[in-house]
Amino acid sequence: MSANDPEASSHNRMATLNSFYDAEQRYVAAGGAKAGADFSEMAAHLHPEVIARQGPTVPYPGDWHGIAGIERFFAVFTETWSTLNLTEIQYFAGETGLAIQMRMQATSVATGKSLDTLVGHFLIFEDGLIREFNVFYHDPVQVREATQP
Repeated sequence: MSANDPEASSHNRMATLNSFYDAEQRYVAAGGAKAGADFSEMAAHLHPEVIARQGPTVPYPGDWHGIAGIERFFAVFTETWSTLNLTEIQYFAGETGLAIQMRMQATSVATGKSLDTLVGHFLIFEDGLIREFNVFYHDPVQVREATQP
């Protein structure tokens, strides 16, 4: 595979994303910002102008801009979930991005309830870094119910 080969680019994006997901799970396990967890491993995979979009009914709604915004998002995320396990990751490659379907298993900090759901991520990459995240939960009502006392 050459550097200009779409398959090589797709493989590089998948490797970047796998590394990001691994770092994300370690960050949550370490307790996030509140516990002094280091965000830099995750930040290394993010474009400076990254944006992440979450739906309106999840506990961390809205658009999160820039690396500092993503770090704030993960502060809220780790105050929401005490455990996180991402499995069954399936990749669908495009010219500039990836679509992912995966299983998310997490435990709510507020209720102790477990969540087991499918999640879709649609990502755009720029300069080898994650530029845009769009996240969709299979059952956002289940997410809300798991996290509300």
